[in-house]
Amino acid sequence: MKHMALILGCIGSAFVLSGAQAADSLKRPLASLSSVQTESTDTDAPFDLNARPAVSAAAKPSLSESLSGTSALTAPRAGRSLVQPKREAAAGSVDESALRFYASQNDAARVSMEIKRLKVLNPSWEPPTNLFDEARDPAMDQKLWDLFGTGRLDEVRAAVDEIRATDPTWQPSAEFVKKFELAELRQQLVAASDAKDSASVLSVAEAHPDMMVCADVDVMWRVAEALVHTNEVDRAQDLYKHILTRCPNPAERLATIQKAAELLPATAIKPLIAVGQRRPGAGREFESVQLDLLRRQVGKLAADPTGEPVIASELRSFETLTTQKKAANDAVLLGWYYYSKKDWPTAQTWFKQAMSWDRIPKAVEGYALALRQQGQLAEAETLSYEWRDADPLIAKLYIEILATALTEPKPAAMDAGRLARTESVIEAAQSVNGSQAMGWYYYNTGAFQKASPWFSKSVAWGANETNVLGLALAANRMKDRALFQKVLAEHGTQYPAVAALKAYDQKPGSKGQGGTRVAKRGGGGGGGNGGGQAGQLAEAAVAQFKDGNYKEALATLDKRAAVSKEDQGLGVLRGWALYQLNQYDKARDQFASMDKKQSSRDTQYGLYYSSAKLDPLNLGD
Repeated sequence: MKHMALILGCIGSAFVLSGAQAADSLKRPLASLSSVQTESTDTDAPFDLNARPAVSAAAKPSLSESLSGTSALTAPRAGRSLVQPKREAAAGSVDESALRFYASQNDAARVSMEIKRLKVLNPSWEPPTNLFDEARDPAMDQKLWDLFGTGRLDEVRAAVDEIRATDPTWQPSAEFVKKFELAELRQQLVAASDAKDSASVLSVAEAHPDMMVCADVDVMWRVAEALVHTNEVDRAQDLYKHILTRCPNPAERLATIQKAAELLPATAIKPLIAVGQRRPGAGREFESVQLDLLRRQVGKLAADPTGEPVIASELRSFETLTTQKKAANDAVLLGWYYYSKKDWPTAQTWFKQAMSWDRIPKAVEGYALALRQQGQLAEAETLSYEWRDADPLIAKLYIEILATALTEPKPAAMDAGRLARTESVIEAAQSVNGSQAMGWYYYNTGAFQKASPWFSKSVAWGANETNVLGLALAANRMKDRALFQKVLAEHGTQYPAVAALKAYDQKPGSKGQGGTRVAKRGGGGGGGNGGGQAGQLAEAAVAQFKDGNYKEALATLDKRAAVSKEDQGLGVLRGWALYQLNQYDKARDQFASMDKKQSSRDTQYGLYYSSAKLDPLNLGD
């Protein structure tokens, strides 16, 4: 017992030294792992997940299990305390492993008791004088902390094995073991979260509730996401509420609301915001999230006006904040919201306001559309032309506005400068609708040589019934029979209006399905006083239709109807003449009446296309 005083003195001094080293180690940066803490304060108590039975899974042994020689495959990992390392003593020697372990833990009382026990069993044995120096090598500790601080967890295990190969009794500090094992669990949870394995995330978190602390809020975010993905929205909401009411970091609290807003419906977010704002000193820290929720709701209504309406007071608050912050994008959003409600003046106001704050193409597009809807076509045309290069949709809108004026049956003459800039924009955009409109403009003003190239471009960029018909009619008016027949041959079976031209593509008096056949059918079999006159009128109506003289064709068909009943073929011709005069409602009625009496491909196509033209959303291209 003569060494006992010395030993206890060594114990005391070593305890003080080790405590200083431990305090110093806590100050070391641990990179991403530094946020993992085992201690909890009142404001950082672990969140109770109301854990269900955790799913057992094979895993590599914890560090403490590795040191004790116990495998996680044969003993539950959760809740294990650090196991005392054991080493069989050589024959005739004293087993000092427990003594050295207690020394490594700086447990002076247990060291004293173990010395007494060993002296009773081995009276001649003397305790080592360097017991604490051997147990706590600062260089060894520093190496482990350095590896841990850079996240090299696998290398920590290798370093421990290397040290213990030299000294089997050596043991890292309990503090290090706890932090290391918690870091490994965190790594496991993060890997499962990144792999979208929600069940594994919850299994780890529920088995180790001490991970759910504000010091590592990222873990709680991942667990909350896993709860949402496993349809446990109520538990996820409780977890978010815990963060908002217990965690002090304002940036993390704001991020919590933002993350919740991505996963939960607005009805679940609003209560969370209210809970968070009741926290002392919270102020208006969630104002941005409230704005995001309103943006989402207003945006949905702009796309679908039939959705759940925005509360009037919230909409007013949104408008006020938009004005205060001069938020151009929000002003554009409000513009589209009112545009969807057909409140053109209010939509125009918001779009114009957005343009005054920032040069946003979408604001210009909305402003021009609102002007157009109110009949202010000249202003809409000027604005969209000025901004044509900012966005392809604005160039398209400019072409659409011009197309309305260009396709009038009797268009007003346009000055050369306006025509030139319109043609330039159409060429650059390769617009099917614009080139077709230019074709009709020149056709309706009698400039057939200019109309034909524009119809050709339109067909090349995207053939449709209107531009193909325009090309055929322009070719006919230019007496270009080769082009006329080529168009009919290539497109006559696809488009009924073109097929109507093909059915009467014969010279007067020729045999076959041309004018002679129409005359015979129109005369009701010939012979009567009106037979010859009816045939002549039918041929005249066909010729007038081919020449694009639709009004004259209709007048001739009316004269013929006074002397003979109109047959199916001439009825179809009447319908397409009305169609070409933009009298779509009368064309539809004509085709509908014929289809009811005798449905055919021609009557069905005529009914479809004339009805489509009456659709106000049919804007071309």
